[in-house]
Amino acid sequence: MQSSLSDIRATDGDVLAVSVDASEDSREIAEAYGLEFPLLSDPDTETIRSYGILHEDGGLDGDVARPATFILDREGRIVWRDLTENWRIRARPAEILEELRAIP
Repeated sequence: MQSSLSDIRATDGDVLAVSVDASEDSREIAEAYGLEFPLLSDPDTETIRSYGILHEDGGLDGDVARPATFILDREGRIVWRDLTENWRIRARPAEILEELRAIP
């Protein structure tokens, strides 16, 4: 997503990521990869559960979030989503941009 961040922001969109990782771990990942979008920490999985993407015992140390991409409108409603069971498969930035441009 980092490589398409300016294109995403040009559609008035933005990017953020949510994981079960601790805030310090997320900060280290963001710095290591030069990410310019927030990596939010949800170790209690409250937000992850609310989006229905909890993968119980899916990580080395327990629960993790399943790979997912959501587009929310200005009112916070989900208008598009991409869910997968395979962590290697992610929504492509071009597909996300197409969906963002379709939002009225």
